[in-house]
Amino acid sequence: MRKIFCLILVLFIMTGCVGESYVVKIGNDKINRGEYLVYLMEQKKSFEEQGGTDIWGADFEGVSAEEIAKQNAVNTIVMVKTAVKKTKELGISLDENEKAEAQKRAEELIKEFESKDLTALDLNIDKIRSIMEEVMLQQKVYNYVTDSYTVNEAEFGEYLNKYYSEHKSDFTDYMIKEIFIQPDIDGDANKKLAQSAYSRINAGTPFDTVLKEISPQSSTEPGKLDASLYTENTLRQIYSHNKGDCFLVEDTDGSHIFYISDVVSSPMESIEPRIREEYINEKKQEIYTNQSNIWQGDMVVEKNDEQWNNINIVKE
Repeated sequence: MRKIFCLILVLFIMTGCVGESYVVKIGNDKINRGEYLVYLMEQKKSFEEQGGTDIWGADFEGVSAEEIAKQNAVNTIVMVKTAVKKTKELGISLDENEKAEAQKRAEELIKEFESKDLTALDLNIDKIRSIMEEVMLQQKVYNYVTDSYTVNEAEFGEYLNKYYSEHKSDFTDYMIKEIFIQPDIDGDANKKLAQSAYSRINAGTPFDTVLKEISPQSSTEPGKLDASLYTENTLRQIYSHNKGDCFLVEDTDGSHIFYISDVVSSPMESIEPRIREEYINEKKQEIYTNQSNIWQGDMVVEKNDEQWNNINIVKE
């Protein structure tokens, strides 16, 4: 889990909070609203860094982004609590400098709450510092479990080759010229115009000549492909062509005649360091997750539905 500090305060709607106040029970540990929300704040920040504030309107295979973030917070707490229980056995503890760092993080985080919120959530500087210390202990346990990992170069080489092949478009700049013709509202006059233009180019009429006839204001200079402007179908067809190719794509957004003036791919060597780092992190996370699952054993995790259903992330 990344460091939890310097976070933007999250607003939560918490209505009808009756009954027992814990949100989730992990084994015999009851996690109250305040502690749970500290972890949920980190999930909110992570989600919005990747998808912006609009992410909360999305769903993933029928599950809302909000519900996934809430469950991720539970998963993180489970890992932290599991690791903390193993620290004595592993001989892991925080030194004075690390405890001072936990105190600093707590002091920074508590500023994000109003006094009334701290009271309602049963949070204070000591509680937040304790949460920070547990997070830091979990990181030390993670390092203890994964530090001996070394890369199998043969396996990584296969992974890198496959990754580069499957994601080559991410490392490639396509310089294109385009004739775009709007889709037909009635009839197929525009489609016939596109097909006629494409036939003329294939017959030898210069691309730029046809471009200027159809779109006089358009530049004849090639431009870098902006993938965000096209459908997945159109992009697939672009990526399947090479420098010098001219081709027609008829899609839901209209007819496109493309000419690829250049294709510049970053060499595999230039992306290898980043992919290696991601690969190592993934492998270490797999190792740690497997070990954590073993430590958890038959630990039971129970949500308190009465509280769970009354925690909602509010869009700012």
